[in-house]
Amino acid sequence: MNRQPYILTCLIGLWLLPSLLWAQSYPKLSITETKAATKYYRQYAASVEQEATYQVQAAASFTSLAFRATPGTDWADTYVIVNQDTFRVSVEEHETANLPHSLSTLLVWDQPIREFLLYTGQLQDSIVISLFNAQASQVPQPALRREQTAEDDVRCEKPALITQEEWRTGLPAPSYQRAITQVNHVIIHHSATFNSLTDYENVVRNIYLFHTQDRGWSDIGYNFLVAPDGTLFEGRSAGEQNVESDNIRGAHFCGRNSGTMGVCLLGNYNTAIPTDTALATIERVTSWKLDKEGLDPMATNSHPANNNLGVIAGHRNGCATECPGENLYARLESIRLNTEEQIAKDCQEEPQVFNIYPVPNDGTLTVSLPQPDSTAYLDIIDLQGRTLSLPVVSEDASQFTIQTQIIPTGSYILRVTTSQEVLTRKILIE
Repeated sequence: MNRQPYILTCLIGLWLLPSLLWAQSYPKLSITETKAATKYYRQYAASVEQEATYQVQAAASFTSLAFRATPGTDWADTYVIVNQDTFRVSVEEHETANLPHSLSTLLVWDQPIREFLLYTGQLQDSIVISLFNAQASQVPQPALRREQTAEDDVRCEKPALITQEEWRTGLPAPSYQRAITQVNHVIIHHSATFNSLTDYENVVRNIYLFHTQDRGWSDIGYNFLVAPDGTLFEGRSAGEQNVESDNIRGAHFCGRNSGTMGVCLLGNYNTAIPTDTALATIERVTSWKLDKEGLDPMATNSHPANNNLGVIAGHRNGCATECPGENLYARLESIRLNTEEQIAKDCQEEPQVFNIYPVPNDGTLTVSLPQPDSTAYLDIIDLQGRTLSLPVVSEDASQFTIQTQIIPTGSYILRVTTSQEVLTRKILIE
């Protein structure tokens, strides 16, 4: 008799025994199905007590879940445990004020699970648990698409992306009459999903199910989604209608979506730092869209949610939410500046330029305009978006000379505003 497999089985059993006994020491939550189940979506009702821990066992595997509770619920102390890993629960950042309940964030996992422990914290009385299985159907392995977002993409043309029809394979298709909107604002979001996730297509599929099956929306809320590795996903699909997906009205901005296009970065950017690759993809999207619509990245336009809303703005600029997270929100100004520079350099058929010298500078910097303009003026902006005041040594209709020795060394944006256009260029102060 070969004893090795038997011994290995015993060792595995002994290793798992403490976690199994630990889980079984908590009461099993009594759940009642509240909707007809599908292979993608199940919804259960339950009654819980505060500061209690329950075993929750589902009838089928799932890849994400969300909770509903009474309005005003404090989610701060609620968490779930899966395979002894703890996952905090927080309020859904796209919750709207007129809902009859409070929503949690969507909790997503790369692999299907069947059960979890729920620590209720301040949750009490009736709750609803929604479970989603984005892998319920046979999903083809996504192709290697990194080359589609490579540095040699044609600038200011629509970036290469994974269409909804590709990433939605096997899930129910949206079916509705798309509403078209003239975009005046690009709104930046984060998904607030776990930063440990690596199957980004799975994350997008779960968000789609959450939005359509549970929230009752006609389609995914965002126009575009960006993965940390720079992969770009189309959000709302044009379907068979003769419209472009970037002008389809979404469901992402404080219940006032007209005039906006939503771009969501996957992850939680209250805790994570956005990758340079992801930011570069966002800037490709904003450069293409703003050049297409003739919008100034540095400008503001009036909107029902904010009379002075940036052309590139964060979700929190329209309503009370942490979205797009502190660390992504802090980069909005550099996104605006880089978008402005990219449009000026790469999107115009015959881009205007201005010359600067000497390079490197010797404490003064001369800016030579592409053509004389007595109304022209210039600004120097640091990478945090702050406009700096520098002494002007001399100026005329053709050039400026400014003193630079009073500012720290580093990279800056030099912006020249003429009567015809706004020109930008990155400079290095040494």
